[in-house]
Formats: sequence, C-alpha cells, structure tokens
Amino acid sequence: MSGPLAIGVDVGGTHLRAGLVGADGRIGPLVRRPSEVAAAGPLVAAVAAAVAELDATAGRPLPVGLGVAGLVDRTGTLRYGPNVGVRDAPLGDLLTTALAGRRVRVVNDASAAVVGEHRAGAARGHDDVVLLTLGTGVGGGVIVDGRLLTGAHGFAGELGHLVIAEHGRDAPSGIPGTVEAYTSGTAIAREADEAVAAGRDGARRADAPAVVAAAAAGEQWAADVLTTVGERLGIAVASVVAVVDPSIVVIGGGAGDAAAPFLLPAARRAFAAHLLGADHRPQAALVPALLGDDAGLIGAGLLAADVDHPA
Repeated sequence: MSGPLAIGVDVGGTHLRAGLVGADGRIGPLVRRPSEVAAAGPLVAAVAAAVAELDATAGRPLPVGLGVAGLVDRTGTLRYGPNVGVRDAPLGDLLTTALAGRRVRVVNDASAAVVGEHRAGAARGHDDVVLLTLGTGVGGGVIVDGRLLTGAHGFAGELGHLVIAEHGRDAPSGIPGTVEAYTSGTAIAREADEAVAAGRDGARRADAPAVVAAAAAGEQWAADVLTTVGERLGIAVASVVAVVDPSIVVIGGGAGDAAAPFLLPAARRAFAAHLLGADHRPQAALVPALLGDDAGLIGAGLLAADVDHPA
C-alpha cells in the first residue's frame, strides 16, 4: 500500500474491523474487536482501542473514519441503527474527545462503501455512482458529480428502504414492501421457503449462502430463486437510475457478492425492460463490487483523510 493516510473503521452488529488506509485505497494490518453496540460508551472505547493499536503501527496519529449501519446525521451523530442499541449518540464528538482532538468522520456504512468503490473499486473513473449492498437488509450509497450525496440531514442514499409494493412483504427494517423485502439475503431465504411451499422439485429451506451454493452446484430450483430476486433487483435499479442517472450501478454486500453470477444477468434484463427510454439513452453498467467487506472501511478512511470534509 501507499503510505497510510487515515484509519478506517467498519462497525458491524457483533464485530468491528479497523485498518490503515492508503491514498490508493489499499489497507494495511487489520484489527478486529467486539463492536459493543449496546451503548455509546463501550462502542467508543472499542473503537479507540483499535485506533490506538493501529497508531502504534503507523507511528503517528491519523484521522479516523467510522462507518456504521444506521442514520448518521451531518454532525456525526448516530440517530438510529437497526442492528445496534446506540441511539441519538454524538459518536463523532465522543470519538474526537476520546482520541485527543484528532479529525474524525462518522458516516453510514453503505455511504462509506460507495466512496470506497468509487475511489478504489468497481466504480473508479466514474463521477455518478449508485451502490446497493445486499445483506440481511439492503443498504445504499450515491455519488453525484464525484461527491457523496448526503442530503439536508445526512440521511440520503437509503435505497433499500424505497417502498416498491404497498402493503407488501415484511422487511428487516420493519417497513413492509421495501426494496430490501424483495432483494436482500433475507429475501433469498424467503424465496427458498416459497419454492418449498410450491412443491418445486428438490427445493429446501435454506439461507442465502446455501441457496447460492445450491445454484452453483446446478440445482435449478436455487438458480430460479436467484433469478426471481435478480429480476426484482433490476426493477429497483431502474427506479433509482430514473432519479439519479448514474453511469454505473454497483451491487455489493455479503449476499450481493456471493450471488452476483446469478443475480446480475436477470437484473440487467429487468433493468433494461423497466427503464424509461432505454433504447434512446446510455444505459448504466450494472456490475459487481470489487472491494468486498473492505469497501466501507476503505471509504470511511478516505473520507476522514479529506481535509476539508467534502460531502
């Protein structure tokens, strides 16, 4: 990697990962710790301990970027997170104090991930980018004219919570009928259940990784499940593209990365079929992410390294 510019931290529901991030987006040694997400104090302490360990490796204190799942406002306050107990916590201010006043940037994890893919991954060279991360739920991030779209309050880019079916399926967020209700890893498992209920030959109840493994092994029921989810993903992408007009749409997240060979062909067909004027406009590329689990960590670090903190 190039010389480290910052420390990137990605907070999950059970663990956090932190690493040194260079200007080229490469990361150095990784530190893993329990994320302690039940309250702000233990979470800040866990992040500060990881940062101290990486400071020793870098030989100097570095800016810190933190990506966390949830609504993070423009001041770095985590207002709400679906998988964390912390609420209305000024994480940016708390970390700045815990780290003796150094520069800290706190953002939504998918917003951090789109920055990572934009600057060092699948969307490098593109100025207008959409990222959808498919996991337990669906996260999103948007780059417009080369800058992260944050919105008036910092909450822009929550693409997984677009409602696409009124009174539709339940979603991990608790809001029915959203994109994540139909395209997430949770949705893949639900489709497997429905294949069993429909009596599909060979179908069995399975989580998303097991469905992907079955499809890779040639089991047609599993490939059909992923095709169905991919079609719904393509419809969602068409709606987002109609608003944002990106040149590239990146699909990542744990389920998105694993299922991409099966999801993306169906998604591309459905996207083209549902995009206004598809035959009369350049069509955004729909591609898999490149950075995997590291996208958010890299993006958070690169945002922290931006001296003027652009949105």
